Amino acid sequence: MRMPLLNLVSRYRETQRFRQVVNTFLAYGLETYILPKTPYYKLKAFMKRQKSPPEPPQARFRKALERLGPTFIKFGQILSTRADLLPEEWIRELMKLRDEVPPHPWQEIEKLLATEFGSNWKEIFTHIDREPIGSASIAQVYRGKLYDGEEVAIKVRRPGIEETVNLDIAVLSRIANMLHRHFEELRIYNLPQLVEEFGFTIRREMDFRIEAANMERLSPLLERHHIKVPVVFWNYTTQKVLVTEYIQGVKLENWRDTEEKQCKVAQRLSLAFIDQVIKEGIFHADPHPANIVISEEGIHLLDFGMVGFLDQEMREFVTKVFFHTVRRDYDGIVEEYKRMGMVERMDERRFKLELMGLVDPYLSQSLERINIGEIIQKIIEISIKYGVRFPSEFLMLGRSMFIMDGLVKNLCPRASVIEIVAPYAERYVVSKKGPESVIREIRKLQKEAQQLKENIVLFTKLATEAAVKIKEEGVKVKVLQDEIRDRELRKLGDRLVVTTVSIGFFLASLFSWGFKIGWKGDLPLLPVVFLLGALAFLALSFMI
Repeated sequence: MRMPLLNLVSRYRETQRFRQVVNTFLAYGLETYILPKTPYYKLKAFMKRQKSPPEPPQARFRKALERLGPTFIKFGQILSTRADLLPEEWIRELMKLRDEVPPHPWQEIEKLLATEFGSNWKEIFTHIDREPIGSASIAQVYRGKLYDGEEVAIKVRRPGIEETVNLDIAVLSRIANMLHRHFEELRIYNLPQLVEEFGFTIRREMDFRIEAANMERLSPLLERHHIKVPVVFWNYTTQKVLVTEYIQGVKLENWRDTEEKQCKVAQRLSLAFIDQVIKEGIFHADPHPANIVISEEGIHLLDFGMVGFLDQEMREFVTKVFFHTVRRDYDGIVEEYKRMGMVERMDERRFKLELMGLVDPYLSQSLERINIGEIIQKIIEISIKYGVRFPSEFLMLGRSMFIMDGLVKNLCPRASVIEIVAPYAERYVVSKKGPESVIREIRKLQKEAQQLKENIVLFTKLATEAAVKIKEEGVKVKVLQDEIRDRELRKLGDRLVVTTVSIGFFLASLFSWGFKIGWKGDLPLLPVVFLLGALAFLALSFMI
């Protein structure tokens, strides 16, 4: 009896929240976007019709999300990455969403600390300022001191936020299913799956142990660019509390210095960002000026709650698309889309012409006037128009790059992200044509050799089956079957041997190249001989 009662209470709370969400959208005059093609009569009981404010719909939508609280603010931030789903003006408006909400009372924070660390928590933290230095949707941050006098920043998850998020995700899921069911044109975007992915993302963000791990993973890479990450105190970090060193400084949005120093900071941030994307495949997805602090010790990057992840294949795709864009190689961009399986059919000629007409005017300007963030956004929009389906992590990267470009322009108006990053991308693409590329080709040849071996076995089996079938059916065919089969098998066998020898030469070339065996001075004589031998045998295999 207890379980049905709990389900009934949960359902009632969900319905009440759903009613509140619908009424909020209606209060901001957004019924045009949520009511058409839906069962209007079912929503009548929830409606409180009000006169629409005299503002653009995208601004009203942003304000409605802010009014609905933490989960919807976060969802709006995720939507701001979805250029495939919303027009550019909506994306720009949603990027204004600031994760700032009134703080929770200190008494409730004390209860949470007591739950996490026990009744003696005041022996761990000898002092905590009762006024938070930051208050966001999921957590608020306090300045405090450990028992040894170390100044720390204490990030505490808002009490009750987990229940709020679960309830709001259930409501968002209901709305997404309703829109998916009644708007045929929205089905290709799979809104229920979008909400499901969002639920996974926000729940991961609420686990501060994951954020701490991300900080430590990126710290060595950022240090190479003279950007510091606060030290994590793991002994006092839990799922609900994150304790790091306190950084005393000025937020980048309020920091000003000489033009030379500002341009140096802009360059470091740009190179560090592209390094995160290419080398680590994990990047700070919200490089907002409020998350960057300048102190006497240097540049500090804060708040690793929102991060993006890219696998090796996606990293190469991102770099090559950027490289092709800078070089105005639109054929190269199309080939990358095909290689990644992001498009099935495309009017390539019209796509390239439209891309050329849009991107060329941008790239024809002086470097300091080029906005790479805008270029990337435009490429994404046009690509989506022609049927390209980007994974969500790429769209999140596009948003982050847009923020980073604006940050760099604000710090150093004469700077250009293209000028800073393009040489890096070019070196990366060229490096892929070196030994690593040879290894990939060797692996490809090995797969082809294995396939060839399997084909020989299959050919023999089919030939035997065909001979048996001919004999059983009594068909009299005067063919020198054995001679033909033996000749084909010898031919396939010879090709297998030659291909194997070619692979051996490739491996020998790579080995002698790496260990500088057979070099005369700076000339790799023996590696080149092995490489030529490999190419010769490879060519011979195609002639057999």
